[in-house]
Amino acid sequence: MNFRQFVFRNVVRNKRTYAAYFLSSSFSVLIFFVCTLFIFNPGIRDEMFYPVVVQAMTAAVLIMYVFSFFFVLYSVGSFLKTRKKEFGVLFMHGMTQKQFNGMVFLENMMIGAGSILTGILSGILSGKLFLMAGSAFLGIPPLPFHLSPQAWG
Repeated sequence: MNFRQFVFRNVVRNKRTYAAYFLSSSFSVLIFFVCTLFIFNPGIRDEMFYPVVVQAMTAAVLIMYVFSFFFVLYSVGSFLKTRKKEFGVLFMHGMTQKQFNGMVFLENMMIGAGSILTGILSGILSGKLFLMAGSAFLGIPPLPFHLSPQAWG
């Protein structure tokens, strides 16, 4: 078993530990994706209040970004604390600090990549619902579903 297989099996074994982190990260990506679908929708650009909507949605995305950043820092720290005994056993078996840092990095990258894919797919599936709710809230005709390249970014 090589190091990457060990890290993958470690994540699969500890799926209960990482479930909340994965789901909350996926939900954050879903919210970001749906907001950008709304901002870059060509149907809303024709409305006269477009600049106000874009500023409000951009401010909301920035606020969510800040909260998501601090959430990720907090959750990684709490996961490391809950797995202290496991890490102690690994260090007793000869794991170096460099290997430990690489393991934590790879675990977070695997969970992050999975949550990005899950969040984007969920955003594609629920995007039309959000666009219908947003157009009803703003009192405009229903917006068409449009996947813009900026939303993927």
